[in-house]
Amino acid sequence: MNLNKIVSSKDVLVKYFLAGCKKNNLKIGTEHEKFLFNKENKGPISYKGKQSVTQIFLYLKKFGWKEIKEGKNILGLTKHKKNITLEPGLQMELSGVTVKNIHETCAEVRLHLKELTSICDKLNIGLLGNGFNPLLKLGDIKKSPKQRYKIMRKYMPKVGMHGLDMMHRTCSTQVNLDFKNEDDYKKKTKIISKIIPISIALFSNSPFKEGKLNNYLSYRSHIWQNTDKNRSGIPKLFFEKSNSFEKYADYALNVPMYFVIRNKKYFDCTGESFKKFISGNLNNLPRELPTLFDWQNHISTIFTELRLKKYIEIRSADSCSYAGICSTPAFWTGLLYDEKSLNLAEDFTKNWSYDDVINAYYNVPKKGFRTLLKGKEMIFYAKKIIEISFGGLKRRKFLSNKGSDETIYLKDIFNFINLKKNSAEILIGKFKNKWKYNLLKIFDEEAY
Repeated sequence: MNLNKIVSSKDVLVKYFLAGCKKNNLKIGTEHEKFLFNKENKGPISYKGKQSVTQIFLYLKKFGWKEIKEGKNILGLTKHKKNITLEPGLQMELSGVTVKNIHETCAEVRLHLKELTSICDKLNIGLLGNGFNPLLKLGDIKKSPKQRYKIMRKYMPKVGMHGLDMMHRTCSTQVNLDFKNEDDYKKKTKIISKIIPISIALFSNSPFKEGKLNNYLSYRSHIWQNTDKNRSGIPKLFFEKSNSFEKYADYALNVPMYFVIRNKKYFDCTGESFKKFISGNLNNLPRELPTLFDWQNHISTIFTELRLKKYIEIRSADSCSYAGICSTPAFWTGLLYDEKSLNLAEDFTKNWSYDDVINAYYNVPKKGFRTLLKGKEMIFYAKKIIEISFGGLKRRKFLSNKGSDETIYLKDIFNFINLKKNSAEILIGKFKNKWKYNLLKIFDEEAY
């Protein structure tokens, strides 16, 4: 699809989504972020200097990675359709290639972490997977010089309580999955929306803030819920019979914009709608019309728990351990890439209304498995849903070189179910008992 095509009407945007339909050969994409820290004092890593992100990038080039630059600044690397990028607070993210199965996902993660830790060890830098920076205050965080983030930093405090925290102190694990056609998209987005609170309960991993307990299990989820009501949460449209590519386009057209790029320069368009852009009436770019490249940029700034591109992005998991990076896509793949599992999940959740789900959604960051939904605790639903996912992975019959199917990656989740504790609650137990309230231990024991 030509991204330079002028967007003259909503029909062009609907066709953009239609171009994402995959009749078969559905793929899995995983993105995961991690915090960088100084191994000696557990402090932040700078963008430039002897012990810095820039140095990591320079070393990674020896493994065949090529620079992604903005002006003179290296802001990421690319190799074989994989990308390493920086989040606003210098969190490092790997956006992997799309693969056929979870074995390939884990192999990709393993290679990435092997390369990265071998370099970071030389620089005395550590890597931590956690949903919220457990130690640093917002003012301590070093910042990415990327232009779009400068616009976002200025705008965020105007629209929510925790936008700057979201940008600089959170890390997540994201799963990207395909849809076969528009009906498949409708079915999957409705099921995903209903299961988001279960996912948060399972993948909570951010119980600390500035060296202390924060009274949440997924503080990252709480932060996202209070970032910007116009672009976060669970859109109600996914629950409605009228849900379609066109309805999602309508929704995205009205989400306030951040910026437009022209000749490598970022123009601040905060608060204005893409609908206004199509009419050529932007304040900072009068008479300028959008292209599909502008649309692609715009929909990437929608921060809902699931969002639509030419695939579905599921964004409800905290950053976690190596095993967690594999279990998160395994969980969703087993549910959504097996027709029997898809139907079982649809039937299991059929009586859950938007209000039922949204109430659980706002309670689950704090209550986890004890969150109530229709009078039952989340642990009950998590157990049922993971059994459905297990069956789906079993039926897919993708075997590793050792003869194991993809269900092996659900081991951690079954452990959470058996313990009735998620990763955050396990960390809290270590903090109180093994670590004697010394949170610096998390960097020694939980780092990659």
